[in-house]
Amino acid sequence: ITPAHTLVSASWIDKTSKICDFQQVFSSQLDMSLHTGNKPIDTNGLKRMVDFCDHVFNLEEEHIIVGGHSIWFRSFFRTFLPYTIDHKSKQRKLKNCGVVAVTVMKASIEQEDKYMIDPQSINVVFGGFT
Repeated sequence: ITPAHTLVSASWIDKTSKICDFQQVFSSQLDMSLHTGNKPIDTNGLKRMVDFCDHVFNLEEEHIIVGGHSIWFRSFFRTFLPYTIDHKSKQRKLKNCGVVAVTVMKASIEQEDKYMIDPQSINVVFGGFT
C-alpha cells in the first residue's frame, strides 16, 4: 500500500514488463498530492465525494479521467444523479475495468455549491454495469 503523498512504486512484475516503463508512467502521470492515506475518523463518504467535486471544479482541465472502486462509483451515482432518475448505475456496480463517461454539473444555491450528474450524459464506453 502506497503511503500518503508518496509516488507509486513499480512492482517487481511491473519492472520486468516489456510493455512500457511503468515507473516512468507512474512518475509522470499520477498526481499523489491528494492521497492522504487512511480516511480520517471525522469524515464520511458524502463529505469526501463533495470534496472530490469541489476539487474537480477547481481544476483548469475541461475533462478528467477518474479511476476507482466500483462501489465508490455506485455511491457517486446514487448521490449525484437526481432522485427521480431510475438508472442501473444506482443499483449495480461498474464492471471491473468498466469505463463510463458522465457530465457533472455545478450550481450555487443559497451560497452553497451543489453537484449533479446530467442523466442524459451517461455513456457506457466499456464494460458497463454488472
